[in-house]
Amino acid sequence: MFAGRNCNHIEFRPCQGDEINLLRELFVAAVMELTGGEYSLEQRRAWVSSAADKVEFCARMEAQQPFVAMLQDRIAGYADLQPDGLIDHFYVAPWAKGQRVASGMLQHIEKLAHSQGMTTIHALVSLTAEPFFLRKNFVVVERRIATRAGVTLPHALLQKDLTLKSTRESLPG
Repeated sequence: MFAGRNCNHIEFRPCQGDEINLLRELFVAAVMELTGGEYSLEQRRAWVSSAADKVEFCARMEAQQPFVAMLQDRIAGYADLQPDGLIDHFYVAPWAKGQRVASGMLQHIEKLAHSQGMTTIHALVSLTAEPFFLRKNFVVVERRIATRAGVTLPHALLQKDLTLKSTRESLPG
């Protein structure tokens, strides 16, 4: 169900149990290294505090069943698609930034969503990720403020209608 490859030689497959700690490390690195333009150090530290408990993070990832994006035999990113159409985690490794990993992951998610009969997908996205999702035909549904470790984190709920003609035409094969 999750396996596949896109034209950029990025391979997608289910996360294996022994890789979950690597996802935790990727999550922390992505937040700390890629979101500094929009979030202060205090905000980024609060954000990654959700991964401080390794056991809890691993249990959450096992429940969400993420897939990994493999590039150059390394995990370049990971994401998930929940049964209600929620993309809960969507992170790219800092070393893979600019290599179309995020585009490939989103394309993979859209294929999965179509195969499961979903007509919309949605995500709570950071200020950093919002421009990417907007370029991919998501729309802002609501602006929100989360609080983590006593620190506020602005973000947005975005949604994409998968029934739009431009969406269907953008999916290969």
